[in-house]
Amino acid sequence: MKETRELFERVVRESGRSSQEIREMIEKRKEATHGLLSDYGAIYAVAKELGMDIDTEKIMITKLSDIKSQKSFNVVGRIKNILPPREFQRKDGSTGKFASIIFLDNSSESRLVLWDSNVEIANRAKRGDIILVRNGYGKEGIDGKIEIHAGSLSNVLINPKLKIDLPEIKEELFKIDKLQKDMNSVDLICRVSAYYPATEFKRSDGSDGIRASFIAEDETGSIRVVLWGDAAKTPLERGDFVKIENAYTKEGMNGELEVQVGNRSRITKTDERLELEPLPEIKDLKITEITPNISGFSCAGRVLRTYPPRAYSNGTLASLILGDSSGTIRVVLWNEKSEIVNELKRGDAIKIKNAYSKANLNNEPEIHIGRYGEIVLNQDLDIAPLKEIERSLIKEKNIIDLENNDKYVRIKGRIVDIDEGRRLIYMTCSNCNRRVQNFGETWFCESCNEDVEPSPNLVISITLEDETGSIRAVSFGENAERILGIDIEEAMNIIGETQDEFAPLRQLKDDLIDKEISLLGRVRYSNFSDQLEFIVDEVEMA
Repeated sequence: MKETRELFERVVRESGRSSQEIREMIEKRKEATHGLLSDYGAIYAVAKELGMDIDTEKIMITKLSDIKSQKSFNVVGRIKNILPPREFQRKDGSTGKFASIIFLDNSSESRLVLWDSNVEIANRAKRGDIILVRNGYGKEGIDGKIEIHAGSLSNVLINPKLKIDLPEIKEELFKIDKLQKDMNSVDLICRVSAYYPATEFKRSDGSDGIRASFIAEDETGSIRVVLWGDAAKTPLERGDFVKIENAYTKEGMNGELEVQVGNRSRITKTDERLELEPLPEIKDLKITEITPNISGFSCAGRVLRTYPPRAYSNGTLASLILGDSSGTIRVVLWNEKSEIVNELKRGDAIKIKNAYSKANLNNEPEIHIGRYGEIVLNQDLDIAPLKEIERSLIKEKNIIDLENNDKYVRIKGRIVDIDEGRRLIYMTCSNCNRRVQNFGETWFCESCNEDVEPSPNLVISITLEDETGSIRAVSFGENAERILGIDIEEAMNIIGETQDEFAPLRQLKDDLIDKEISLLGRVRYSNFSDQLEFIVDEVEMA
């Protein structure tokens, strides 16, 4: 019968139980009476068992403004906001859960707290629905306001058939370009253009936390959305359309505006769509294909140079220069990612995932790796060898044409002088190959932040001249050995025999003066000499 079907559907809808569960309860009732109950009677019995009144119009409804603490009431209101379920530990060690709904009638607005089995209501209801609470009890909240709590003796129905006048809820959805710093109660619909999976972290109090994030976009722009706690567990994929409710905005660690979805916010997938172009297929980008303001891309290359971590106002950052056959680019690593540079060396092949790009002060693109980005060291990547990459970047210049910060420059000329006043030997860290400091009986590496076993290396400073001018050129390690024609062990033997640290230079100077040489390297300004100098990366002797 139509009435029986409508009643069955109503019990399913308002009870929050599945159709299968209600059918099983009905059959159980009929079996208990040996078939004496009709379908209608069995449904009615199940409804009563679940605390439902079939004729809800006859129950006594109390205005929200008249709720008192420590008393039971029947109340009805329209849902304004839904706060997601949360779990907690009871004193006996068991796990409980609750959710909250902000609802209102014509007299007032109140908070409804759903406990345990009633929590499912928060997952099924939506903003604008009417909600009826039977046998709820009043309780003073932490803000001093009276709340309605729905416990095990309460019954909560969604959109009951009641003839009652309730205010309408006007939904105000923000567009991304209208968001500003420190906004509360932000609602928006957006598309996930790049998703960064959940990661665990330690809070300052030692407890465990979880967060995820994604880049949200609508017709007006894009913004990073950070998900905390249970919201971070929401299964999302690139291309999903989502609705965010009751979020807030704040300035992120890098000074950019972000949307924060916390424990009072809600995020759900939605069937609503925005008028957006289809998302482009994500692919590995060549360095020359990277432009400012790209999110969630990947690229690969070889490490050309690293710059150690340094402090800034909100943490630490480090950087490296990445190269492939198309060009070079600066990579900035933020905070916990900055320590990765200590594990990398020149020539390493790396894969960068989930990066984003920004423009630097010269309006050139940079790669940025934040908490959701990743660097993978993989020497088996199909990337051109370091020397091949560098050769494709080399520019040949006359000495007079050199400029500060020139890179991959080749100059040719003859050696016209050697700095005999500079010590030939310097000590480096055996772990990271950076210069170390001597503190009496120990050697300390600032990069590794520990005492280390030092390794000796050669350094030589020469003056190179061509037909246009001259420049001081400094060579280290193997490059210094190639210029001198001796290795570090031979140099140390000479020093040991003569007890003179400058003896190797004096012995070799006559053979080096006027020697033709080709140098590949970079140019920097020396505050000490107030002149440009050439830092040698590769030596070719004539």
